[in-house]
Amino acid sequence: MLLTASAVFFTGLLPVLAQTSDAFTIRGRVATPLAGKVYLQAINERGFPAVLDSAAAPQGTFQFSGKTTNGGGFYQLSLAGNTVRIPLLIEGGETLQVDLNGKTATVTGSKTMEAFQKINKLQSDFQAKAAQLNTQYEAAVEKKDTKRQQQIKAEFDAGQAAISQQVRAMMPDLGTSLTALYATNFLDPEQDFALFESMADQFAKAKPDSRMTQAFVAQVRRMQAQKNGLAEGKPAPEIVLKDPNDKVVPLSSLKGKYVLIDFWASWCGPCRKENPNVVRMYQKYKDKGFEIYGVSLDQNKAAWLKAIEADSLTWTHVSDLKFWNSAAAVTYGVQAIPFSVLIDPQGNILAKNLRGETLEAKLAEVLK
Repeated sequence: MLLTASAVFFTGLLPVLAQTSDAFTIRGRVATPLAGKVYLQAINERGFPAVLDSAAAPQGTFQFSGKTTNGGGFYQLSLAGNTVRIPLLIEGGETLQVDLNGKTATVTGSKTMEAFQKINKLQSDFQAKAAQLNTQYEAAVEKKDTKRQQQIKAEFDAGQAAISQQVRAMMPDLGTSLTALYATNFLDPEQDFALFESMADQFAKAKPDSRMTQAFVAQVRRMQAQKNGLAEGKPAPEIVLKDPNDKVVPLSSLKGKYVLIDFWASWCGPCRKENPNVVRMYQKYKDKGFEIYGVSLDQNKAAWLKAIEADSLTWTHVSDLKFWNSAAAVTYGVQAIPFSVLIDPQGNILAKNLRGETLEAKLAEVLK
């Protein structure tokens, strides 16, 4: 497939549409009684479902009640042996009515949930169109028809732009609802960055304890850091985190050495694959004024410590165990790991994102 429609599931003063209670109820009706159970699942930060409850639906009806945590989030109903999945966005305070006819579901009872469905319908319709365009594009490639390839790509880009335009028009009515955060997946971070910044400020004030707010605000702060730039020659921002023994170790405590700030995590495959090379560089240059300041984006301390030992990472390590919401990762605009920043003995930035041969070449240059 050569053209890709992004598929996401989750992520002036505007009105606040959020519910005030964290309790919710889901009532369901199906056109044909179900042979199996209906499962209510919560979707975690990585997009994986976890079963919260189940209900039989012998008469074609079912009901769930529960409470949201951390400001609400994404859920789904799984029916008929997982062949039908109905995405739900729940903030708390809702009584949702789910009506299922075959594989088509309608959910009512919440304005933000209805907006959520509308956005999903725009995306699913476009994905169907994108599938047709891909078939046409592949045929054009086979015929070496470059003019037709360009036409198809232009049509694809226009379709994506149309979704963004429609979603953008919905934003004033979404307020600080979770649907507003979800809607940002369909906007252009460059074109709509002022809106992103405004939303981050509003959500931080209105829902500071929501995990989705925290994730969104952290992402915007990263984008701001990238825009402001970690330019070569500029002072590296300070990092003050705890090491595995809960001792605070500031980045500035290593001043006077060339320091590689290494953002990584135990769960990051590419990071673990790169670690042997970093170990080799450390062994080669540690006695020549070179140090590494490892910043982990782990959440589980035991997994972090196990990876340090398994990979023989004998340098300075710190973490706040906050995953992508790590204060250091936000400050440095880290969008993906592994990510590194090399600073000089005065604490100024020399280079960014050095790996493999580029890291070795840069260290050989400055530590010769």
